[in-house]
Amino acid sequence: MIEPARAAFLLIDMQNGFIDTTSPLRIAGAAATVPACAHALAAAREHGLAVFHVRRAYAADGSNVEAVRWEAWAEGGRPLSSADPMSLACPPELAPAPGEPVVVKPSWSAFFGTDLAATMRQQGIGTIVLAGTTTPNCVRSTAYDGLALGFNVAVLRDATSSRTPEVQEANLADMEAVGIQLIFADDFAANGLLHIRDTEGEVARAVALERATQEETEGAADKTNAVVGNPVAPLPPTPALESVETVSTGWINKYHLHYTLPDGRPYTYEGVSRKGPARYEAALKTLRSTGAPDPDAVCIVPLLPDGSVLLEREFRYPLNSWCVSLPAGLIDAGESLEEAVARELSEETGYRLRDDIAPAVRPLPQPGFSSTGLTEENVQVVFAQVEPGGQPRPDSAELIEPFTVARSGLRAFLDTNKLPIGTRCQLILELLAL
Repeated sequence: MIEPARAAFLLIDMQNGFIDTTSPLRIAGAAATVPACAHALAAAREHGLAVFHVRRAYAADGSNVEAVRWEAWAEGGRPLSSADPMSLACPPELAPAPGEPVVVKPSWSAFFGTDLAATMRQQGIGTIVLAGTTTPNCVRSTAYDGLALGFNVAVLRDATSSRTPEVQEANLADMEAVGIQLIFADDFAANGLLHIRDTEGEVARAVALERATQEETEGAADKTNAVVGNPVAPLPPTPALESVETVSTGWINKYHLHYTLPDGRPYTYEGVSRKGPARYEAALKTLRSTGAPDPDAVCIVPLLPDGSVLLEREFRYPLNSWCVSLPAGLIDAGESLEEAVARELSEETGYRLRDDIAPAVRPLPQPGFSSTGLTEENVQVVFAQVEPGGQPRPDSAELIEPFTVARSGLRAFLDTNKLPIGTRCQLILELLAL
């Protein structure tokens, strides 16, 4: 997930000169988007994004007016200049808060002829979320320049405007086709940056890994192996698994793992697994060769339309206590990840995946392991967009009570909770509370 501190919200040209129906430079759809822009602006502040107000200001003599606009501008009262001060202002609900910079641009793009990109780089910002007017001109040129400068770019489709709905949709489709991410203002308000991919970061990491692998293949890895903790450096000498001895069987099976250490000494380690002997040995061989197992279980981070988090109070027999947890469960044989998510949600909570958001299930890049000192069992964490769907259907021995916590209330919940809580659940909630 992109950190809010590394993202910025740009509100572009929402000035009376482009909104007022009497202005010669008015954009027909701009006035209708003022509420959505205000909603998005408030959300950006609440989620902790840097906010920049991007505006246009013309000289009264017209010396810096775009040539294609000059005639309409000169004959229409010279808006967005000192000749018409009110046209330079914005609606009160879109006014900058103290400390929010106003960037006056000399042309269409917010990046052209300004120090905006340098300012954001100094602040560590790598993602921009755009709202305002007009979609085909200033929003689009800012979005394309943002891509060219290496930013992740998202546009709020219902907080931007064009002269006609057809022009709006055509320009949004063009931007989406080149990798600009489109989301709705309500989604941004409820979920912040959750549905915006760190495309630039993902590609940079993939390229770095490919380069490192290439260097290793070509024999250049020696230069990088001295870096402590380098994840792409060759691994040190590894113990060899000689045999797996079954100690006891049941719902949980106990095994003795017989190893030969790199220095030749024998070593026996105790491990447990829900898998039987054959599947357990196969899983260990897969981990040794590829490190990329199929997930055994799923842990669901369910987010409601209003941004609340769906949690559970569940009685856990090994603890002899109720505990706070996220919905989770084993993935059945032949079941896809999304099928397992939908089933566990329905059985444990009565909630279902939303069908108005695609995808409704977003998994983390790889499964994580529950307890690497005890078992090979791994869990795929997914973020899921959910809504009420009926009554839960837990097994007769499962004691589960679903409840929700607003995102704004997570900090207080974590600070006051006295029930046991799983580490995975605790860390995810801490992240969402930031």
